[in-house]
Amino acid sequence: MIEFFKKGFKTLKFKKQKPSPFGDLEEKIMEYLWKKGNGTVKEVREYLGEGKFAHTTVMTVMDRLFKKGILKREREGKGYRYYPVITKDEFEREVAKKVVKDMLKNNPSTAVAAFEGIVEELSDEEISRLRELLEKKTKDEKKK
Repeated sequence: MIEFFKKGFKTLKFKKQKPSPFGDLEEKIMEYLWKKGNGTVKEVREYLGEGKFAHTTVMTVMDRLFKKGILKREREGKGYRYYPVITKDEFEREVAKKVVKDMLKNNPSTAVAAFEGIVEELSDEEISRLRELLEKKTKDEKKK
């Protein structure tokens, strides 16, 4: 697992009803890199709109994402080409896992109430998968 999740993120912002450990600019940069697969500071800045952010601002944010373990980079000319370490789906799965794990650890009844509120939105396949996971956990607990 990447360092970012090993250390745990300190803040979780809710944007569009979705938890995100990223700031606004970090999120825009990651969206571009996930979509394109890689990019330089110049390419990302062009995507964002060159007049919106200084080159050094984008470079600093991408360097921070590299230091957090979210991006890897390879030398290219005088700069770097950056690559996401994990896919967007994998990242969102890890964020969701962290949120649910923290809820279960801090207040299990809150987590159960959250599931009660969304269970009607789940597909039959998702409900079956949850049932399988719960049954497996129950069997494992009985074996102990």
